Amino acid sequence: MDQYNKSGLALQKNLLNLRRERDRLKAEGKHQEAARLGRDISRIEAVVAALPEAAKPLTLQ
Repeated sequence: MDQYNKSGLALQKNLLNLRRERDRLKAEGKHQEAARLGRDISRIEAVVAALPEAAKPLTLQ
């Protein structure tokens, strides 16, 4: 696997971990922290969504 796809997989894993952390914070009643993390996740997803198709690693969902 080339470095490009490894980076895509790493980004996908990091986003998954961030979503899990956000959900954990919500479950613990830390709603402000969860909301802040949710905004960060949304910004990352927006940047990825704005990438041209040719620039997106095949592994990125």
